Amino acid sequence: MDIFKIVGVGILGVITAGFLKSAKSEFSVFVVMATGLAILLMIARGLSGVLSSFTEIVEKTGVPGALYTCILKIVGVAYLTEFSAGICEDYGASSVGKKLQLSGKTLIFLLALPIIEAFIDVIGKLTI
Repeated sequence: MDIFKIVGVGILGVITAGFLKSAKSEFSVFVVMATGLAILLMIARGLSGVLSSFTEIVEKTGVPGALYTCILKIVGVAYLTEFSAGICEDYGASSVGKKLQLSGKTLIFLLALPIIEAFIDVIGKLTI
């Protein structure tokens, strides 16, 4: 991941959207969305190495794969919710963005239940 490329794409997208906003405001929305998508794709390439490193750590520690999957889902929901809410807020729909954030937090809580249960099981085994 080259942060300079990511920052460059972001700044270029914002400048382009700013120019379009004064001429054809309806197209600036698409430029901002395309810029966000391009940045996400640039980041996604770098994530494959991180995921393989975490997979190795999980295999070495013996943590159940289901818990690892839960954690990945939680992180994914958090990032996707934040990104989507940011887009809503950028276009004046902050109430929709806040509802997206609430739904993301609720889903994260539900996804975290198996982790909480496993933690309670570990504590229960330590006290015996």
